Amino acid sequence: MDLSGKSVFLTGGAQGIGRAMMQALLEKGAKVMFCDIQQDRGKATEAELQKQYRSDDVIFRQCDVTDSKQLEAAFQAAVTKFGAVDICVNNAGIAHETLWENVIAVNMTAVIRGSLAPFAPIPVYAATKHAVVGFTTSWAKNPRMSEMGVKWRALCPGFVDTELLHTSDDQVTDPVLWKEIVQQHPFMKPPELAQAFISMLEDESSDDVIFEVVAGKGSYRKRQIVDPDGKSNLLTVD
Repeated sequence: MDLSGKSVFLTGGAQGIGRAMMQALLEKGAKVMFCDIQQDRGKATEAELQKQYRSDDVIFRQCDVTDSKQLEAAFQAAVTKFGAVDICVNNAGIAHETLWENVIAVNMTAVIRGSLAPFAPIPVYAATKHAVVGFTTSWAKNPRMSEMGVKWRALCPGFVDTELLHTSDDQVTDPVLWKEIVQQHPFMKPPELAQAFISMLEDESSDDVIFEVVAGKGSYRKRQIVDPDGKSNLLTVD
C-alpha cells in the first residue's frame, strides 16, 4: 500500500508507540487524526508534529476509548475531516495489574469498539475467546504456579452442536454469513467434547496449556499449541 495521502485514525497517539507510529505515517505522507485521553500531552504532541509537518495532516482529539460514544464521535470526526478513513489503528493500551477491569476496557473492549467504528460485523465472540487463551497462557507462564503444583489449561473446542450454535438471526450482525460459516465446519457432540476434556485432565505427563479440539474425519484432534520447550505436538483423542 502506498501510504502517501492516506487518511489514518489512531488511538493512544500522544506518546510512546502510538506517537512513533504516527510520526512514521506522517513521514510517508499520510494524514493522521489521533486521539488520547491525555489532553495536555495530546495537544503538546499535536503542536510539535504540526511544526514538522503540515498542520492539516496531524490533528488531535481528546477521547476516552472506553467510552463508546466518545470513540465513535472521534472516528466520525476523522471521516468528516478527511472524507474517509483508509487505516484504523487501535493502539491505545495500559498496564495495571490491580486495576484489571480498566486494562480489559482499554486493551480489549476499546479495540473491539475501534474495529466496530468502520465495520458493522465483527467476530466479537472469537475475540473474547482469544483473550481467555492469552489470560490462561500468562498464568501458566508464572513460575510460582509450578512451585505450587498448579497447572493451567484452556480447552478450545471447534463447532459443538449446542443451542449456542443455532443462534437466532437477531443475535448476529450478518445471519446469511453466519449460516455459511456454520455449514463449512463439521460439528462434534457435547459428549465427544467431554471425552476430550477428561483426556486432557487425565494426562498428567503433559505440560501443555492450550488444547484445541476440532471435529475431523471420525476423530478429534488435540493440539498442544503452547509447549514450554517451544515445540508443538499433534495427538488424537479417540
